[in-house]
Amino acid sequence: MKKEAGVLLTGTAVLSLAIGFMAAGIGAAADDKADLRSVVQKIADALEKNDSDQAKKLAQEVAKGHDVEDVMHLMSKRDPQGKAKVFGVGKKPGAISPDGIEAKIQNMGKKPLPPTQMDKEAADLTEMAYRVAAIAEVAHAKPPEKDEPKKKKKDWLDWSDSMKKKALALAESTKAKKPADARKAVADLNSTCNECHGVFRDQ
Repeated sequence: MKKEAGVLLTGTAVLSLAIGFMAAGIGAAADDKADLRSVVQKIADALEKNDSDQAKKLAQEVAKGHDVEDVMHLMSKRDPQGKAKVFGVGKKPGAISPDGIEAKIQNMGKKPLPPTQMDKEAADLTEMAYRVAAIAEVAHAKPPEKDEPKKKKKDWLDWSDSMKKKALALAESTKAKKPADARKAVADLNSTCNECHGVFRDQ
């Protein structure tokens, strides 16, 4: 009986230890995503300061440890509580709608923002645009290792470079609070993203 109790206790201890490791793993994964967001923000800050060398250096570091999908996920919609490890748009979750980079860019392409809305959201939209440019910088640092029949490394590099340039153009237009220019920049950015996704994501 004592032996059985000992086995039971040992089994319980092992199970508890396993659960502890699982919890630690989940925590580490969450921390990793938070760190990813932090480093991508540093790339965005470097691009805003025109420090291209620093931006490329950081992007290469991110590319070594993360899949492009993880980085692209940062553009997803943010939940109202701000628990998801994504950027969202603006400092406060839900203050700007839609509260996700990709959704906001698509929304802005439909019609120019009213001047009052542009004035209110300009700083947050500019920050958003630099984040898109940072994500493009990471994508550029992690092209496919080899060409496939329809998926060429050169195309990936061209599209990611174009994405960065158009995101920077969007940042300039929102910084200047020019709704028409921002809509054009967004349309150009959407076009580049759609062309790239049509080859590298949708096939």
